[in-house]
Amino acid sequence: MVISFCFTIKILNNKSDLNLYVQMIEKSIECAKQYHKVKFYTDEETIAHISIKDVEIQIVNTDNFYFVDDFKVYLLDIVEDDEVIIDTDLFLFSPLHLEDGYDLYVDFKDHSGKDWYIEYLNWFINKGIKELISNFNDEIINVPNIGILKFKNKELQKKYTETYYIIREWALLKDKNIDRGISIILGQYLLALLMSNYKVKYCHKNKNHYIHLSGPQKFEKDVIDNIMPNRLIKII
Repeated sequence: MVISFCFTIKILNNKSDLNLYVQMIEKSIECAKQYHKVKFYTDEETIAHISIKDVEIQIVNTDNFYFVDDFKVYLLDIVEDDEVIIDTDLFLFSPLHLEDGYDLYVDFKDHSGKDWYIEYLNWFINKGIKELISNFNDEIINVPNIGILKFKNKELQKKYTETYYIIREWALLKDKNIDRGISIILGQYLLALLMSNYKVKYCHKNKNHYIHLSGPQKFEKDVIDNIMPNRLIKII
């Protein structure tokens, strides 16, 4: 298994956060490479800020990336079969274990009734998304956090990437300066709508030992310096 990370500073809303992200990336990669071969997909602008060793670096043209998950979705069509994409704010403390027999592997189960989904779901509804997806936000549904993302079912992957790009372009036509936070809908909620008839494995706490600083947790004071295997991080 190869653990693949991706990051570009082009998607940062606040460039003053760069040092925090560099620290996080370097630590996440150091954790992962204790157990797996690691690849880091990035661009020339970003790699100049990051110091990592014994890692395969792949330079990608990121000129057209805008949303947080643009990079990750782009990678789905180019990574090798043994690569698993994980977030740069996820820290492994054991080898990542993926049980056989599933179509899709993700991090943990969230739900669309939480505030950070509702805000952006309402934006889509108000802009007329139901003309494209009739069941959009009809009910609260389980949503996969894609801090870990691996498709074994290529039919599902193809549906996901095609839907992602269609809705991405639709959203940017509605507002070319749209809040990058809607990536949570593009990357995760759309996948939830598509995966109901497939076998999905949530990796959190299933023979796996890792910490994922999802959401605002990564911005807490000294949180990255204090990451350790026995630390409890609340799933928000």
